[in-house]
Amino acid sequence: FSFQHRDTPKTLDELGRVLQNVVSVIPAGIVVFFPSYDYEDKVYKYLESKGFLQKIQQKKSVFREPRGSGDMDQVLQDYSRAVRLKKEGSQGAMLLAVVGGKMSEGINFSDELGRCVVMVGMPYPNMNTPELKEKMTYLNKSVGNINGRPAGQIHYENLCMKAVNQSAGRAIRHKDDFAAILFLDHRYSRASVQEQLPSWIQKHVRVQAKFGPVIADLRKFFKSRQT
Repeated sequence: FSFQHRDTPKTLDELGRVLQNVVSVIPAGIVVFFPSYDYEDKVYKYLESKGFLQKIQQKKSVFREPRGSGDMDQVLQDYSRAVRLKKEGSQGAMLLAVVGGKMSEGINFSDELGRCVVMVGMPYPNMNTPELKEKMTYLNKSVGNINGRPAGQIHYENLCMKAVNQSAGRAIRHKDDFAAILFLDHRYSRASVQEQLPSWIQKHVRVQAKFGPVIADLRKFFKSRQT
């Protein structure tokens, strides 16, 4: 997965297969974070058109974060109810959310509301906004380089990782809580990116080039926590 290829059918098919596999092995609630509303919409329509969504819905109900805050409470209520509802052949729910939206900043998905967080891509802010451009230019001029890298670029990357950490941390809210966090982007394998993750995530990071071993790890992880 990478920004350059994120719209290609090959990447979207792979994402569909990943989500289809994930709903088969993870109990209760899964929260999938996308970098933007537009990309979430594109992925949703693609999954729907290719039959992935229907297969996912055989295992879990699927909910989407609304763009406006008016319907937020209702969506959360419906998602929470579906997580706890066990129907024959299916269990739990999947919530498609957006980094920087209400779900990523003010809502906690503790216990069974968030047994897995999936981060799709890296949520870099739009570099072309006047405010961010101005801030980066100012930092490059006033601070210059830090360890050989422009201060503006470092600020830009920090904004992205702050958003990642805020979203990833939505699921584990107390000492007895547990969840799997899946980072779907090859850039998360970089040491410079992993160094910016919280220490409690850093020490458990495993990098896999293929998804097969990840499914095996997820099965083992959740089996060990069954009561």
